[in-house]
Amino acid sequence: MGCFSFICQECGKPINSSSFRGERCILSLLEDGLVIETMQGEYDSYGRVFDEEGNSIKWKSYPWSNIHESEDFKTPEGKAGTTVCSLMFKKEKNNGIAAVHEKCYTGITPTKRSKDDPNQGWGEFHPSRRKFKP
Repeated sequence: MGCFSFICQECGKPINSSSFRGERCILSLLEDGLVIETMQGEYDSYGRVFDEEGNSIKWKSYPWSNIHESEDFKTPEGKAGTTVCSLMFKKEKNNGIAAVHEKCYTGITPTKRSKDDPNQGWGEFHPSRRKFKP
C-alpha cells in the first residue's frame, strides 16, 4: 500500500515522514464535514501517528480498510461498512483526513480533507539515511 501524504492546512507545506519518524501533527478524521476523531503525534506516512513506543495508532471510529482489518466488516444492517480508506476516496472533499502541523495549529476545526502531497511526505528525508529530523 502506498503512503497517504498531506499538505498542512495552515502553512501549505507537506507533513513529512520517513515511515519510521515523522513531523508532529494533528490529524482529524472527517465524515460529511464533521470531525469524528482526532489523533496527535509524529506522522507515520499512512494516515496515522505513532504512539510513544513507535507503533502506529489505529483509528477507533472506523477500521482502516476492509482488506487490512477484516474482509467481512459490516454495519449492523449487514451493509459494507465505512472505512478510513473509503472516506479518503469519496469525491466529496468534506470526508477523509485533515492534517495540520502541531506548530501551525490555530484551533480552527477543519471541515475539508487535506490536499495530497505529490512528494509522498518524504521532504528532506533521503532513503540512504536512516535518520529523519522531525
